[in-house]
Amino acid sequence: MKEARGKMEEGRFKIQFILCFFLLSSFFSLPSSAHAGLSDTIDILDRIPIQHNGRVKPFQSFAQETSLHITGRKSYEGIPATQLVWNWITHPEFWNAKPLIPVVFRPLRKEFSVMLVDNKISPEMVSSYQPFLDQVEQAGAKQRKKQNLTVLEKEVLALYSKARRFNDIGSGVEPGWMPHPENSRQAWFTFQAFAKPEEQIALAKSFPDQKTDQVRNALQNLIEAYRANPSSDETTQKAKQFSQALSELRESGKIALDQKVLDLEIIYDRLHPFGWAWKFYAAALLLFILLGLSLRASNKIALPFFITGFLIHSYGFYLRCVVAGRPPVTNMYESLVWVSWAICFFSLILFAVYKSSVLPAAAGAVATLALIVAETFPAVLDPSVSPLVPVLRSNYWLTIHVLTITLSYGAFALAWGIGHVVVVAHAMNPEKDERNQMLAQYLYRAVQIGVILLATGTVLGGVWANYSWGRFWGWDPKETWALIALLGYLTVLHGRFVGWLDVFGLAAASVIAFAGVVMAWYGVNFVLAAGLHSYGFGGGGAPYVLGAVLLDFVLIGALIWRYRHRVKEITGKGIGQV
Repeated sequence: MKEARGKMEEGRFKIQFILCFFLLSSFFSLPSSAHAGLSDTIDILDRIPIQHNGRVKPFQSFAQETSLHITGRKSYEGIPATQLVWNWITHPEFWNAKPLIPVVFRPLRKEFSVMLVDNKISPEMVSSYQPFLDQVEQAGAKQRKKQNLTVLEKEVLALYSKARRFNDIGSGVEPGWMPHPENSRQAWFTFQAFAKPEEQIALAKSFPDQKTDQVRNALQNLIEAYRANPSSDETTQKAKQFSQALSELRESGKIALDQKVLDLEIIYDRLHPFGWAWKFYAAALLLFILLGLSLRASNKIALPFFITGFLIHSYGFYLRCVVAGRPPVTNMYESLVWVSWAICFFSLILFAVYKSSVLPAAAGAVATLALIVAETFPAVLDPSVSPLVPVLRSNYWLTIHVLTITLSYGAFALAWGIGHVVVVAHAMNPEKDERNQMLAQYLYRAVQIGVILLATGTVLGGVWANYSWGRFWGWDPKETWALIALLGYLTVLHGRFVGWLDVFGLAAASVIAFAGVVMAWYGVNFVLAAGLHSYGFGGGGAPYVLGAVLLDFVLIGALIWRYRHRVKEITGKGIGQV
């Protein structure tokens, strides 16, 4: 009998393994990508160092950021970003008439309705439609006076900035290609330097004439060859000559660039590590579910996928920090990436202690959700690497404060994920008390970690505030909501400690308390947009976040009803109080 049962178990395991294999093969199949077939010409152009927005970067990064800003994607109709931007440089008139810019805001869609193609508009239409330009002028005047803008005015300026950036690229206003020998941190010379007399004089003063002539001739030859045939061997040769001419120009000015960092940025851009990380996390979650959270099976199959995703995530985070030259304290995109990493990090620590597959499964679900949000909404969560604003530079205490606070968000997000598991487990099977108690233990530990980190980060924030603003605490909105979030979770821990909350109550309260973290993390920056933490403000996405929070509350409310109904049903059958 035991032998037969063992064979059945082995057969079931093989079936599960085959099913997982086919599902994962489909999940990880690489779509046809223009990046995979980049020509040698594009590869050479990718690696040319340029300057844009106060940072030296490979042209590839500039092209991806520009394509994302203007078209909403890192490629357009299958054309990779570098090739797309060089198309704009070499054929500005043609591309100026193409519907490149998505119009998302409904009032603007209505205004441009007859000019839209698939809800997209051409830069030419945006730059020439006078009623719209009048709105731009009015909104710009208010912005210069530092007056509050309406949502429509913000969207008007955002749409105009996309058309203007396209025109700047086509006319050679950006990016910068040639650094100043006296100071490479100054704005680099652009292609317009070859067209404007005053720029030519500055070039002549900065570099030997023959070097600038070489760059000018190499550029002209490249443009002519590219216009004729971008993929030809001649174009590749002209691209090499242009890259070499720029390199010799920099050497003549004794401009030293950190080539290692530039190469790492190329790797970062091409690897897309956070996109791969969430796929591995999602695959691990799928395997955990298919394998029924069996510890033996998950250790062999599911857990390696989760760890692989975590390693890719960590490597991508390392690359971004090296490229940026700073920790992730700039924007919401980096915050989401860091918090999702923290979720998985804490889950692995707890897994090492408790050996429960629930921990990486819950972490995989929450981290996947966070990274998908980060990768899906570039218009709201800008993924580009940007220099630090002055208030954040060379500030040790602020950096430690932000990292500690956001680490606590990771622990609370893990508790939020585990909390859903506990609530669902109770609602479906409240009689399985031993299992539910065990799940609650994981949740309790995650909340404890988060409370310790949030309390420490809040105190460190006061230290930084005293150092920077001359006061420890000032009831700034960010400070206030951080305190509210901390007090909310302290209430949860205290309620469990003194017996006010049972296991189910602890889980439900932990899920609800995460709303305080969402408000402190997202709401203050994107909804209130007030206070001394002005460097972190942004806009957009508030209806979606509010809708997600309300939907979660409805789900928890339904599960609470289900739990009470099941308890009443069970106790009515004489099983006893659950």
